[in-house]
Amino acid sequence: MANDEHLHKAFAFFDQNQSGYIEVEELRDALADEVDTNSDEVINAIMHDVDTDKDGRISYEEFATMMKAGTDWRKASRQYSRERFNSLSLKLMRDGSLQLANEGR
Repeated sequence: MANDEHLHKAFAFFDQNQSGYIEVEELRDALADEVDTNSDEVINAIMHDVDTDKDGRISYEEFATMMKAGTDWRKASRQYSRERFNSLSLKLMRDGSLQLANEGR
């Protein structure tokens, strides 16, 4: 996850309305397929740990800092781990939602 292009694509997956921020509803929607991650407790815990400026949304900088620092999601919640996030990233790459664009270079 250290590649900036990969980080931008992962961030864009969560930022569905392309506002430049991952908002609570977008986080909830993105994690809806994961077991036990749709609870407000989990969402609030992730926001608490990742939203460092406490503006109620996750900026790209906050997202990138969390990913590059290797923050373990279990700090946010015992129910949600970095491994699950990595699993989601791999799933996105496999189904084509998240691809590193090398064409045209």
